[in-house]
Amino acid sequence: MNALILRLKNSIDKKILDSIDKNLMGQHYFVPISVKDNFLFVAVGKNSNKDEINNILKKTFPQSIKFMLVGDDDLKELLSSLLPQSSLPKETSASADTKTQTVPSGEKVGGKLGEILISKGLVSEVDLMKALASAKRSGTPIGSMLFEMGLISLDDLKSVLHDQSGYDLVTANQLVDQKKYVNILPEDFIRANSVIPISSDGKTLVLGVVKPIKMDVLKEIIYLTGLSPKQLLMTHYEFQNSLNTFFSAQKKQTEEIIEQIKTETIDSEEEATLWEQVDAELQDSTGSVAKFVNQIITNGIDNKVSDIHIEPRLSGYIVRYRKDGMLQKVLDVPAKVETSVIARFKVMARMNIAENRRPQDGTFSISYKDCSYDFRINTLPVSGKEKVCIRILAPAVSLASNDKEIKIVGANERDIQKLKQMVSCPNGIILTSGPTGSGKTTTLYSILKSLNDESVNITTIEDPIEIKLEGINQSQINAKAGITFASCMRAILRQDPDIILVGEIRDYETLEIAISAALTGHLVLSTVHTNSAAATVTRMIEMGAKDYLVSSTLSGVIAQRLVRRLCDDCKEEYYPTREEAAMITTNPEEIEQLTKTPIYRAKGCNKCGFQGYKGRLGVYEIMQITKEIKKLIAQGAHDLEIEESAVANGMTTLNRSCYGHILKGMTTIEEFVRVLGMAGE
Repeated sequence: MNALILRLKNSIDKKILDSIDKNLMGQHYFVPISVKDNFLFVAVGKNSNKDEINNILKKTFPQSIKFMLVGDDDLKELLSSLLPQSSLPKETSASADTKTQTVPSGEKVGGKLGEILISKGLVSEVDLMKALASAKRSGTPIGSMLFEMGLISLDDLKSVLHDQSGYDLVTANQLVDQKKYVNILPEDFIRANSVIPISSDGKTLVLGVVKPIKMDVLKEIIYLTGLSPKQLLMTHYEFQNSLNTFFSAQKKQTEEIIEQIKTETIDSEEEATLWEQVDAELQDSTGSVAKFVNQIITNGIDNKVSDIHIEPRLSGYIVRYRKDGMLQKVLDVPAKVETSVIARFKVMARMNIAENRRPQDGTFSISYKDCSYDFRINTLPVSGKEKVCIRILAPAVSLASNDKEIKIVGANERDIQKLKQMVSCPNGIILTSGPTGSGKTTTLYSILKSLNDESVNITTIEDPIEIKLEGINQSQINAKAGITFASCMRAILRQDPDIILVGEIRDYETLEIAISAALTGHLVLSTVHTNSAAATVTRMIEMGAKDYLVSSTLSGVIAQRLVRRLCDDCKEEYYPTREEAAMITTNPEEIEQLTKTPIYRAKGCNKCGFQGYKGRLGVYEIMQITKEIKKLIAQGAHDLEIEESAVANGMTTLNRSCYGHILKGMTTIEEFVRVLGMAGE
């Protein structure tokens, strides 16, 4: 008899054992152990029917039932020592053979989890072997590795883990309020035992565990918290996600640097002058302020933010990040070092550190995680202080040129078909419109990738080059060297191009050359800042282009915006009120229908940083220039007339496109109003 069985046997309460029908114990394969803290602990096997056992025990015992999973061989041995042979079920003696037949080669295919996945047809043996190799290298459990590789969904993984272990799993709803309880246990204990608090009602502590925890760890949790622990299984991926959310190494490093700065400022009796602070920074680039500035930048890169704002408030400076189009405050700049922080950024961008009365522009680059990042920085005097805004220019990425499909996030099949018809024209101008950061360049490059071929000469003029594409000649603007969009376009026209991409049409000179290029048989792609597709036509005419030239050269306009995508793990279904429905449509019938249609709203969980949103998707308005629209442009028609004609010919407006995303459960009414405004305005 092994140590586990001996310990269980010694813990059995004889009174409880005597009050149970022995035949039922043998038939249903369970052994009641003892009552503790108003729980009846019962040893069961993997194949025991817990619901039936629960019903049997509830007739005799008022306590809540807690099941202890024991190996089949161990449970058989325990039953044999407690029950007469006649009470044991016939199948018990053959259970080892049955087990062998069920899992004939468990170890060879990644253990029981691997076999269940293959038997359910969720993964192939080849995929499983690849995942096993990756899991071994990284130390990640096989299930989470399969999910990270995109071979199974998280729901499928959880379902299989439940089948394998018999334990209930953590749900997305349970993780919503996790931040209130996560500090009940110390961080080092959480990391060491792969266990994290999920929730608590003051008596019971619900724990997320990567694998069932041992009795000594449970006792330690009771000692540390004074609460009764309840285990729920969670995937390794979810556990790591929780660690990264609540115990971020970045956050810890930043807090340590801030504490160091506070200590140093307390130690220094006199406040240094600006020049003394700047001189100190120049002398020691590894000082606390330099580390703090580097931490602000690298945290921004890691969090995939587009802009960093360092701005003064009444109580001091704060740092805000813009992520997915929204600004979020991340930290306060320690007192007495605000000037040093601003000076440090100016030194990095080679700006005039003594000038704080005028706006300044600068650039700098840093290498981080084997990538080179460029930054555009601007300072602005505000209320006697200086505000700094830093735009993070993502490192140039390379796209494979062999994929000819146009892929745009948020566009439907009909939109893609319209784009294909537009780019099939051998000449003309195709424009994308929208505010800064709305994905215009990405859309143009997706189109350019589909046109890229050995038989055509494609040349681009950009500021800066954001995406590198094999087989395309890319030029970068350099105003100091006299290389502007207009001057570079003139040179390109002498390079025998077929397709030209211009980063942005900012003035009449660039527009005039673009029209000339389109008239002489070139396809020109570019961007312009307008609010809608129809308004782009008016903007071109306002810049100085003749309406008949715009009419004959413009092939199509793509207006676009980016809205935040709902987090699939925590989005909440509800029925909107009439007031909410009226925000996104003015049609009374649609308003009535919408109040009866389930849509989704943001809730927040640790997977989306408690924002309720994860990533963004595009909202598109694609206007093809038909003969009717060409006539309207040549006649100098208002942009509303042009839009009405385009809608009559099948154009989906930005509002209708976003309305479709809401009905599909991809975004919210709040995002519609934030990005596009109220319907009908």
